[in-house]
Order: sequence, then structure tokens, then C-alpha cells
Amino acid sequence: MAFRTSGAALFMAAIAVLHAPQAVAVTCPAQGALTGEFAPNGIDTSTISRTIRPGDDFFGYLNQGWIDRTPIPEGYWDYGQTNVLMATVDARIRGLVTAGEGGAPGSPARQVQDAYAAFRDTAAIDRRGLEPFRAGLDAIMRAGTAEDVARRMADPSSSTLFAINVFPAEGRWLVHLDQQNQSQPMLGLPNREAYEQSDAASAANRAAYEAHIATLLAAAGMADAKARAARVVALEARIAANQWDFARLRDRKANYHPMTVAELTRYAPGFPWRAYLQARGVGHVTDIVLGTDTAVQTQARLFAATPLDDWRAYLAFHWLRNQADVLPQALRDSNWAFYGQTLSNAKAPPPRAEVALRLVNGAMGHLVGRLYAERHVTPETRAAATEMVAYLRKAFDERLSQAAWMDEPTRAEARAKLAAMTLKVGYPKVWRDYSGVAIQSDDAAGNLRRLRQSDWDIQRQRLKPGAAGELWYQTPQTVDASYSVLMNAIELPAGYLQPPYFDAAADPAVNFGAIGAIIGHEMGHGFDDQGIIYDSRGRLRGWWSDAALKTFHDRAQALVDQYDAFSPYAGVHVNGRQTIGETIADLSGVSLSYRAWQMYMADHPCADTSRDGLRGDQRFFLAWAQAWRYAAPESAIRHVIKYSYHAPTPYRVNGVVRNLDAWYAAFGVKPGDALYLPPEQRVRIW
Repeated sequence: MAFRTSGAALFMAAIAVLHAPQAVAVTCPAQGALTGEFAPNGIDTSTISRTIRPGDDFFGYLNQGWIDRTPIPEGYWDYGQTNVLMATVDARIRGLVTAGEGGAPGSPARQVQDAYAAFRDTAAIDRRGLEPFRAGLDAIMRAGTAEDVARRMADPSSSTLFAINVFPAEGRWLVHLDQQNQSQPMLGLPNREAYEQSDAASAANRAAYEAHIATLLAAAGMADAKARAARVVALEARIAANQWDFARLRDRKANYHPMTVAELTRYAPGFPWRAYLQARGVGHVTDIVLGTDTAVQTQARLFAATPLDDWRAYLAFHWLRNQADVLPQALRDSNWAFYGQTLSNAKAPPPRAEVALRLVNGAMGHLVGRLYAERHVTPETRAAATEMVAYLRKAFDERLSQAAWMDEPTRAEARAKLAAMTLKVGYPKVWRDYSGVAIQSDDAAGNLRRLRQSDWDIQRQRLKPGAAGELWYQTPQTVDASYSVLMNAIELPAGYLQPPYFDAAADPAVNFGAIGAIIGHEMGHGFDDQGIIYDSRGRLRGWWSDAALKTFHDRAQALVDQYDAFSPYAGVHVNGRQTIGETIADLSGVSLSYRAWQMYMADHPCADTSRDGLRGDQRFFLAWAQAWRYAAPESAIRHVIKYSYHAPTPYRVNGVVRNLDAWYAAFGVKPGDALYLPPEQRVRIW
């Protein structure tokens, strides 16, 4: 006899598992002493300031010593702890890619090494010249209709006016179209201001950019390259002017418009949508989701109003620019002279071995990640990190249960969302299969294009019913973590599971203060100002009561006001509204992880001994500050304030701890200290 389980019953079953009694260990887990700068217990105490008080500048209290002794390396604009860890990961990847162990043709190790050999072999690249790019260039030159141009934009190696992805929506996978997506290039300059600003430096950059375009167009065989280059810059300026501003881009409701393809063609009639979708291999779809809708509409009008020859020049330039690392030497030099020297102030181009390594890791990251996980991730690391995740979920559920400002229906939905949240740790259960991609040790350009096509084919397969399976957007070697509102899922790649963020045998206070708070940060994104508009299944719908929603936004506004007041330089303030999602996640992450650490210690009883003269609560908060140690010139801080959804790193530390009662107790922070907030002004959301 078949039984149908109700949604409520499933929710209660999930909560029952969440709160199942845990066997309490009678001894502490074995802990080992770390080596290097974080020895022996995970905190680099040598950097603690003798002049800065924790209550005045907690970030500086721990990190100023590191900043003073750590010059920003050549080739970096700014430099922080994640960069340090990324260098460690890069060294490991270099060892894997250059190991020379061979393997059977088509095996992961052999594919990676063949790709690396091809990308590194500049002599072969130069011998081939532009021959590997000629078919694409010829197709662009022959584009005689708007439909032809749209078909060229559909190539995964091309630039395009409209980014295309396959994402879940309303319980199924759909094609998503939008006008701004960093992974699919549309512009050759960094942002709208680069096209609009009239100061001498910006004008000089545009002139240099125009000269670079002319160099590539001449190489492509286009006559009047200089005049065409000027028209490409003017065209891109119009594209940039039509794009949404930074704050509006994070408004998920504004970026979500399900419609049929027929409705899309009526809404934005200036672009040959059906030709574009057909060339992209999704001509059969009848429904899409449209983001940045008014920008798409405006760009479609621009497309129709722009001469076809300008689009041919635009596409020819970007066809080469998007494959710049596998162009002949003279064109690689031109590309570096502009992007490396002029825009980034770099002194010398990177060694070819480093370029080849970056290309391999970027183009076949999941295959490299498989080798990385097999070599560098132990079962103990993954198990210990997974255990931390369980405690964080338990702490969050407690907070939801005790939030007096939430009514019961809203609380039940919130707890159901938390119970349904998928937490992926380390690396995928099933590895992506690259065996169908032809990787040749003497065909750098062909390898790159085939790998890009494979990336899109993987996305396109998700449109088939039941074909999606487990999905990882990040590779295992990534030094980052993420949350997807559409999947209601967190990814914690193995690249992050290293000191000072995590060590399976290290002090729990440090682990929870660093990687635990980062995991909590990602969980917090499920319940930040944008996350709360999605339910447990990633559907955009209103499930909050008016009263609970008002209280949430009132508390969020208090955080906005706090961060608006942060001012690193005269006349420059953090944008609290722009950063509110990340700020909520930061505050949630540290608060939840502190409670999770307390729960963990209760289940693993042992004396909270002083280590290096620091109690556990002190080590917890110092680990959070240490995770974000960071050195940057004023130009980088100004850039972050203008273009990032995160506050500058010092405020990510100081802005969080000043809202947590436990931090005040840990460091004896009192009225009169610069970061002190009266208890009634301290914000708590989760």
C-alpha cells in the first residue's frame, strides 16, 4: 500500500533528525599543534598590536603587525589572507599539472597534462598564427544580416549583448537571459565610468584601448582598422550607458521575469532572439527567465539601430580578445600592454608557465579539482568540516526557534528552509566527465574553444528532465564559499579547508571563528534581504508575514545606518545599502558560529584552557579577524566601496564584533572605546 507524505510531515521528520540526541564524547577530540606562522594553536600572536586596543580597532589590533611586515607583492593591487592561501593552492595545482606522470589517453591526469603542454607551447602557437581563429573570423566577416550577427554572438567563445545560462526556477531548469554577467564578456573596459569619465587618465586609457582594438582588427584583416576601432569604443560606450547600476543588479525580484520566447520577442523586438537561441542549441525552448529586463529591451533597440559593420568589428575584436592567451606573440604582447601594463600597472607579463596553469585551472577546473581532492583532501578533513556544518545548522535552528519577533507560520517556513538547505563540503560526489572533450597537446586554441563549448553543453543538458544531478558551481580547489538561492545550497570547496581557516586537528575555537563563521555567512545568505524572498525549494514567493518582515527590515536598516557611518577617508563613506546582504551574512555567520562552538564544546567536554594566554572566546574572535587580514592602498579601498557588495575588510571585522555581546565580554570593551555600542543599539538578526 502506498502512502503519500505531507509537506508538514516531511518538515517535522527533517527537524526530528536535526534534533536527534547526539552521543556525548567523554574526551576532547585529539588536537595537534599547527606549524608555521599559526603555530601552535591557530592564531598568529606575533601580529597582536601593543598600541591598538581591541575596543578601538579590533581588525588593527590583530592585523596591523601583519600589514606592517607584509608588502603587497608585485602584480597585486591589494593583498590578503585569501591571496596567501590561493598561492598555496596554486603551488599544489602546479605540482599536479606539471607532474609528468602521464596516464592512459583520455584519463584525467593525461587530459590535464596535454592541455597544459598545449597552452605552454608558445612556439607551436606562434607557428599556427591566426589559422586556428580564421574560421570564426571569416564567419563574422560574412555576417550579412542581423540574424547572422546574432548567430555569431551565440558562440561560447564570442562576446554577446545578452548573457545566457541555465538555472532552476519554479521547480524546473530554464534558460535565463540577462544583460550583465561577468562570466560572459560584453565590454572591453571595466565599467561604465571607464567610458564616460573625462579626466586625463580615463581619456588616455580609452585612447590606448582604441589603439589595441585597431591592432587586433588589422590582424584580423579588416580594412580601416583605426576608424572601426573608434566605432567599437563608441558602441561599447552606448552598451555601458544602458546597463543597470550596481545597486539595482542585486535586486532579485527586479531580475526575475518568467516569460515565453514569444513574449520576449514582443518585449524586446530589436534582436533576433530565435536565431540566437537556435544557434546556441536551445531553439526548442518555449519559456525563459529574463533578468535586467529594461536593459535587455534597451540593448535590443541599440542592436537594431547599429550598422552591421560595427557589430562585425565588435565581434572580430572580441573573438580575438577572448582568446588572447593563445594568440600569436605580437597580439599577446598588445593585449598585455593594454590590460596588464596600462590598466593594471603591471611591470612585466607573467611567465608563460603561470599563464598556462591559469588557463588549465580556469578551463578544466573540475578535472583539476578531481586530482586536487584525491591528493590533498583527507577523509578526516571532510568529516570534521561536515561535523561543523551540522553544529551550525543546529545553532541556526535554535535561533529561528527562539526569535520572538517571528510569528509561527513564518518561523515554520524558515525552519523548513533551513532543514532543506543542502550543504556540500569539499568536492562533488560525482565528478564531471571530460572524456568526450578532445584535448590535444599541440592545439591550444582548439582546446580552449572545445572546453568552453563543453561548459555550455553541460548547462544545456540540465534542460532534460532528471538530468541535473548534483551541481557544483565552484571547483574543489576554489578558495571561497557560496550560497545559491535558486538551489538553496551551500558550497564549501576544499581549497578553503586549510589553516588559518580550518584544520581537522586544530583548536575548535579557531576553526569555528574562521571557517565556521564563513559557513555561517553562507547560511546567512539564505536569510538576508534577498534570500528571504525565496522559499525552501528556491522559489521566489512571499512567505513572510507583514509584521515579521517589517521587524526584519527595521533591524537591517539599523545595520545600514551603522555601515553608512564608516568613513575611511574624508568625504568617503561605506554604502550600507549596497553592502547590506553581505553585512547581514557576516553578522549572522559570526553570531551563529559562536553559538555552534558553544554547542560543540558542550558535546565534547574538556577544560577551555588558555592557549598562548588566550581563552577560547578570545581565540574565536581573533580567528575571525585573522581570516580577513588585508593590506591595500587607498585606491583599492575606494574601488571596493564603489564597486563591491562587501564593505572594506576592516569594517567586515569591526562592524560585526561591535554588535556581539560575547565580544565585549571576551575583550573587556567598555564605554569610551571607539567601537563600543550601547546594548540597545547592537543589532541582532539571526
